[in-house]
Amino acid sequence: MSRLNKTEDIIKLAMMFQNSFTGLCIDDIKEAFECSRRSAERMKTVLFDLFPDKIEEIQNFNSTDKKKRWRFTKGTMNSLITFTSDDFANLESLKGLSNDENQIKQLDEIIAKIKALTPQKNMMALDTDVSAILESQGYAIRQYARENVDNKVLEQIRNSMLAFKKVSFDYYFDDTTKRITLNPYGIVIGDRYYLVGFNEYVKDLRMYRVSKILNLEILEDYFNKDEKFSLSEYCKNSFGIYQEEPLNITLEFDKSVAEDVLNYHFHPTQKFKTLENGNISVKFTSGGMFSIAHELFKWGKDVKIITPKKLKTYYKNYVKEVLENI
Repeated sequence: MSRLNKTEDIIKLAMMFQNSFTGLCIDDIKEAFECSRRSAERMKTVLFDLFPDKIEEIQNFNSTDKKKRWRFTKGTMNSLITFTSDDFANLESLKGLSNDENQIKQLDEIIAKIKALTPQKNMMALDTDVSAILESQGYAIRQYARENVDNKVLEQIRNSMLAFKKVSFDYYFDDTTKRITLNPYGIVIGDRYYLVGFNEYVKDLRMYRVSKILNLEILEDYFNKDEKFSLSEYCKNSFGIYQEEPLNITLEFDKSVAEDVLNYHFHPTQKFKTLENGNISVKFTSGGMFSIAHELFKWGKDVKIITPKKLKTYYKNYVKEVLENI
């Protein structure tokens, strides 16, 4: 039996220990895995070593049964049970097939309960994956202005990141084309796609617009990714893709758009507060004033900048420039 199969058997046995009320004996393990008593004893020992404080011996309910029985304490396997984006996508698909309002409501409640059991750090990735799966199945479409990107280039970047291989590409800026060698770390997606990576020539992180990348090549040179690097933490310093000195920003939205604001993702550090007049205060810490100005412009007269003064001045000049072009 391969090492992988042995691992799968141990996981299966762990699930059996969790689900059994009366407990399992050695004979139960032998029968379930069609193995010898010696192998069953060995599997039990492995499980006991992995979860030394989570095993409880069960008192025999039948006085004639002298076999020792064990089970997991309640909740032992909860942290090992995970839900994938496919699970959520299938539930969403089922919901879309139903015309029964009560059934749809019940499915929404089930999805909410499952998400509540899912570690918070996984939820953003799951939500993104669900959207991608629904889109591929024809149940969703992305309806917004965005830059076209060559999927082959994205696939090459993905493969290089998975293999921890360096990439080399031509990149156009300042009226010249330069050959860039990069350790690719991740992609930031907005209305445009940006590749984030460590440029060994400048000894720093850099961001490159994917649509401007030409002649991409995956090199045979491997790189060691900085263990301290986190794409989500990197993006917390910016609004969009601009890495600037973070500002403490406070916005106030009119109560007429309160519901929209409370269900909107502005920034990972955002904090909402409902004011006495019904307006919504939104606070976050971020750089990237150009991107922030673009976002505020979409909300029109329903938003005003409370702080900082630097952002107020920038936004006024931005609107002034727009008006001069009309």
